[in-house]
Amino acid sequence: MKLNRVDVDLGPRSYPVLIGNGVISELGEIVREQGLKQTAAFVLTNSQVGGKHFAKVRRALEKVAFTRVVRHNIPSVESGKSWKNLEKTCKKLLQEFPDTGSVPLIFLLGGGVVGDLGGFAAGIFRRGVAFVQLPTSLLAAVDSSVGGKVAVNFSGVKNILGIFNQPRLVVCDLALLQTLDERQLRSGASEVIKYGAVCRGSLFEELEAGGLRKLMARDPHTLADVVHQSVEIKARVVEQDEFDKKGIRNVLNFGHTIGHGLELSAYNPDANASEAPTHGEAIAMGMVAATHLAIKLGMVDETFDRRLRGLLAVAGLPATMREFRAQQAGTDYPDLHNRIIRAMQMDKKFRDGKNVFVLPTGIGSWRQVENVDWGLVNEAVRVVLE
Repeated sequence: MKLNRVDVDLGPRSYPVLIGNGVISELGEIVREQGLKQTAAFVLTNSQVGGKHFAKVRRALEKVAFTRVVRHNIPSVESGKSWKNLEKTCKKLLQEFPDTGSVPLIFLLGGGVVGDLGGFAAGIFRRGVAFVQLPTSLLAAVDSSVGGKVAVNFSGVKNILGIFNQPRLVVCDLALLQTLDERQLRSGASEVIKYGAVCRGSLFEELEAGGLRKLMARDPHTLADVVHQSVEIKARVVEQDEFDKKGIRNVLNFGHTIGHGLELSAYNPDANASEAPTHGEAIAMGMVAATHLAIKLGMVDETFDRRLRGLLAVAGLPATMREFRAQQAGTDYPDLHNRIIRAMQMDKKFRDGKNVFVLPTGIGSWRQVENVDWGLVNEAVRVVLE
């Protein structure tokens, strides 16, 4: 069993990220090799992913003497990451494992919604039980499964209720990513482009030189390389600023300030989910908006914008809502501009009433800027709503 390993060095909270192809069948042995001795498991997933992969997980755990494997589903869409579903998950945990002698090892089998909500539940159930991330989307593999930020959305604000809770282990089976639909693959590619744009210029150049096209074609070698590089980048950032207190971890928010506002504001619970941008699609537009701010502030030239938009086009990601509507046959959203601004003003990243943006200064570099003129922010939002 060949596994690439990236260690996240956080002292007593350290853990490995293990990346391989077709390794889900060896999950039990991997868990035991990492010193996890539980014999009961709680697998949080969703109906789509669980239908494809839960049986494989259960068989792998039963091979190493897991005597009880319980499955619980939550919705896969962003609206599923709610306090209500967190409560349901904790209730299921308590029903199935009511005493201290039956505390399970929690497995989070899915994308970012499962990982975020499940990591939060693991952190508060019995004041904390061990959990393992099993990312099944590219976005979760390269980003949300690593770093320990776990949360739910509440009262229209994304990730406003949450904690820091590191997993004991992350196992990324690249074979599971082969079953992703094209839109989810694109969504994950958005985070990969982010890493190249502000963290590692060499990755950006690799993507421009054909790597992104190979990634979108699910080339196994490229997929392994991109996941490894992305996890390595995030691990090094998290090691320097685990609890997001030093400003270093802010680099991971490039495109997320306006992107999160767009993601939440365009969501309509009464409409088809395809009519709202996915996380990655919203972040793609958020990166374009942030780049517009950087150009206006003289931090970067328009070459950066052209190169960024070029990669977004290769990935099939929208740079504006006009492009998104053309791709998804999406509808118009009443008062979307003002809703985005209101959502941003509640952003948890803002401090003492000051807005905070991560802006590029060149390919692979960035700077945090506070108190950007709100007139300019409104202009940047209009750029991506055109």
